Amino acid sequence: MTGIAGFNAQTVQQENISIGIKIPLKSELLNEERSIWVSLPEGYEQYKKTRYPVIYVLDAENNFNYLSSVYHYLSKEPFGVLPQAILVAIANTDRTRDLTPTKSSKEMTFAGQKKTMFAESGGNVRFMKFIKNELFPFIEEKYRSNGYKVLVGHSFGGLAAVNNLLSEPFFNAYIANDPSLWWDQELMVKKAENSTSDFKNIKFYLAQANNAEARNVKEDEHEIAIGKFKNLLEQQKLKNLQWKYGFYQNDDHGTVPLPGNNDGLRFIFKSSKWNFREALKNPDLIVTHYQDLSRDLNHPFKPTELFFRKTIDIAKERGTPEAVTALEKLQKKYYP
Repeated sequence: MTGIAGFNAQTVQQENISIGIKIPLKSELLNEERSIWVSLPEGYEQYKKTRYPVIYVLDAENNFNYLSSVYHYLSKEPFGVLPQAILVAIANTDRTRDLTPTKSSKEMTFAGQKKTMFAESGGNVRFMKFIKNELFPFIEEKYRSNGYKVLVGHSFGGLAAVNNLLSEPFFNAYIANDPSLWWDQELMVKKAENSTSDFKNIKFYLAQANNAEARNVKEDEHEIAIGKFKNLLEQQKLKNLQWKYGFYQNDDHGTVPLPGNNDGLRFIFKSSKWNFREALKNPDLIVTHYQDLSRDLNHPFKPTELFFRKTIDIAKERGTPEAVTALEKLQKKYYP
């Protein structure tokens, strides 16, 4: 069949567009095989010395495709507002089991009939051990991580993120999108109220959807619990935690992860944003910027090899020979 203007698609060589890979990982702790979805930053295969932060994402099926694309766009060197990163998403096998912290079933009514929900709940402790003791070592061995870790969760995934923050925080930063903080009679609210931990150098972003409007109700247990948790943040109950809250008037529970993750990542990496064009005039500003970024995140960060390649190319077009020489000298300092 001939297409428009005589174009024949069958005669054109076609090539798949790939945004990542799926890796099977056998878990002894969970006694099952898990699917890990990984998206690598631009230049990862070409430049072998650069190390990257890792963004761990729950509910891979719902979040991997859009978030990997958005993240790559916002971290595009040298104009990006986020640092380049490796995205690692975990696909579900039993979502309720893995993402809920306690055994807590619930009676709900559907079409006039009562049904017991969440009977297979309460496996989050074991799931987080899988992440810490099996997934972390696997990623650290297979990929070039710089050790900075972010956890992104939505709904039950947001509940899991908050639970890890309050129980045993082994991430540097967290994003909880419309988390199910109503779980088990507001267990997370109670944990936060009684917390005596110091959350220094941890960042946390809480996104809330406009569910009351979507469900045509003023408030329900979901909104009430998030409101209580937000009040505790405002009262600084979580000592030294660096946090921010966002309410999304035009989004409901199902759509809030997209704007929430965008704003949450920008909050976590807010010191990554800078006017790199000034570095074409004064390359020493690169050193200052990455020192400031490392100080803000309490973790060592440095420019990528791709950053230098692209910045030097721009300097050759728009800058001076002196700037090019200074940039090349600085490049050798970071990457001998």
